[in-house]
Amino acid sequence: MHTRVLRFAEGLTRITETIGALLMAGILVINFLQVFFRYVLFDPLGWTEEAMRYSVAWLTFLVAGAVLFRGEQLSIDLLSSILPARFRRAQHILVLTLTAMFCLILVVYGWPQAMRNMSQHSPVAQIPMIIPYLSVVVGGLLMLTKAICLIIADPDRLNPDMGGLE
Repeated sequence: MHTRVLRFAEGLTRITETIGALLMAGILVINFLQVFFRYVLFDPLGWTEEAMRYSVAWLTFLVAGAVLFRGEQLSIDLLSSILPARFRRAQHILVLTLTAMFCLILVVYGWPQAMRNMSQHSPVAQIPMIIPYLSVVVGGLLMLTKAICLIIADPDRLNPDMGGLE
């Protein structure tokens, strides 16, 4: 079961990283178009700033789950360096549990916020505002799923100090 859970989380991570890479490429193209239209054609595009802003929100929340799964998030390892191995494992599980609780809060409070903004549209691009607000919910669900997978399958897999695979 542990292997299947990790395989599921790895597959989900690869999918979100691919979508994140496509979003980043899209942001770069949109930014190039904006610069070209503004400074070469002297006819700036109005929608590009909003499209880039909302794409960055989606990019951030999508890849946050991948960062968590790969153990690449910022952390303060003060306790890890001085705790015995059995306590480092417990600390790692605690950190993943607190992360999962925070992600659950993102989902629980983000969903009603997204629904409240369903009929609102962005000023220039007329993008339905539910789209950027849903990035919080989707990203929270992805991070929650990956935190739970790490807790269930192998919470210290990503930490070499605990004998993990790194």
